[in-house]
Amino acid sequence: MQRDLRRKTWFILFLVVVVGVYAILPIFNPTLKQLFFKGNDPIRRGLDLKGGLEVILAPDYRVESRVLSEVESYVQDLLSPLGVQAQNISLLGQSNDNNRYEGLTFKFASADEAKQVVTADVIKDKLTWRSGVEEKKLKVDIAVSTVDPSVVEVKVQEDPANFPADALYQAKVIMENRINSSGLSETVVRLDQTKHRIEVQLPGVRSQAEAERLLKSTGRLNFRLNNDKIVMYGTDLEEAQAGYHPQNNTPVINLSFGKSGAKLFEQITTENVNAILGIYLDEEQLMAPIISEPIPNGSAQINMGSGTTLQEAKDYAILMKSGALPISLRSVLVTQVAPTLGTETVKLSLIAGAIGILLVFIFMIIFYGRMGTVANLALAVYTLMVLGSIALFRGVLTLPGIAGLILGVGMAVDANVIIFERIKDEIRSGKGMRSALNSGFDRAYVTILDSNITTLLVAAVLYFFGTGAVKGFAVTLAVSILASMFTALFVSKTILEIWVGKAPERFFAKYEVRG
Repeated sequence: MQRDLRRKTWFILFLVVVVGVYAILPIFNPTLKQLFFKGNDPIRRGLDLKGGLEVILAPDYRVESRVLSEVESYVQDLLSPLGVQAQNISLLGQSNDNNRYEGLTFKFASADEAKQVVTADVIKDKLTWRSGVEEKKLKVDIAVSTVDPSVVEVKVQEDPANFPADALYQAKVIMENRINSSGLSETVVRLDQTKHRIEVQLPGVRSQAEAERLLKSTGRLNFRLNNDKIVMYGTDLEEAQAGYHPQNNTPVINLSFGKSGAKLFEQITTENVNAILGIYLDEEQLMAPIISEPIPNGSAQINMGSGTTLQEAKDYAILMKSGALPISLRSVLVTQVAPTLGTETVKLSLIAGAIGILLVFIFMIIFYGRMGTVANLALAVYTLMVLGSIALFRGVLTLPGIAGLILGVGMAVDANVIIFERIKDEIRSGKGMRSALNSGFDRAYVTILDSNITTLLVAAVLYFFGTGAVKGFAVTLAVSILASMFTALFVSKTILEIWVGKAPERFFAKYEVRG
């Protein structure tokens, strides 16, 4: 019995010390913060507490201008047999940084010519575009413009069948790696399958330009021979590591390709010595190294030159090794979010919370004597466990999450109240303190378990069917419930077993145990 009790005691002490050192002390100790969290806050704050930007991204099925130039030639060839000719051809839609458009517009001499082109039905609704190893299946839709009847709009987009079924999920994972590599630890990347989009929260980021710079690294990596045709994709690249050249000490990037990629890379470098192998992120050129010799074995080195710093080389390596997105994305909404709580409000809220907890402590001691002290100790362990869990799993604390934590505090106290009332009933019936203690916990166990399981089920429903803030509330509520059950049924009992004696008045006020 005593041996088992000692084990429980040491386990609780170990838990408190480990969690305290890991989650609490780094808040006040910069050295520990740097050691455990690389200088970031142990508990990450969400948009509503820190402010920042929220960006919503959706699949971008538009096509590049280089693809549309060939579609233009294809359509022009089909117009000749009809005896009509477009007076003006222009790109349809507004471009973005990736140089993508919705299609082409063809301006004809009259509305009759435009109608003739559409009714002739000579333009296929599906096309295949090829360039080097690159191939795109395209969906084409042709119609007379609703604004100008003499204009034909040829809308072109990539066929969604070009992309894997789980392309958005893959994009979400890759995007998390890239953004987190930039040092934004509070960033949240969430996939919304029902709306077929990705939501990115960037706490602390104030300018849209900065957000676009961060998200710009989510493009598709490709290698272009002489900055023209794509000959390889980023999916062939396995590793990109920055370092120094062993001889001249200039920054370099070491590349490693997979088995199939290594074979293709050897073929490209063998056949194109002294040619430029441009490395692109979507349509933006990252660098343009020159092939100096055939490169076998799938290992290459890019010399960045003396004008480049090691940090710049590392930044390029991050963009390259984080993986190529399997689908192109575009931002459909960028929202500036101000902190819901200002600095002064947060400070006042903390003071109010401390006062509230202090009142709970006083209440428990007045009404339950030393038992109240036990509950207060268990509540302290509960707080450490919840904060430690959030820090350990790098959760993001939001306003709804704080609400879940506060609700958990109430449930933790409530569980102890149920246990203590059961113990008092046992004492009133004439049992000794140790016997009353065991019976009280046994009888309260089922009640506490049932009530907490039902609340956990509610939290599960909120998590799986809720969105954003609702999910944050559900997660913190579930963590709080589990922590409160542990502290009530294990920590409180262990402390009581250590302190238990024959006189019940040592644990309750005397009037509480009278028959």
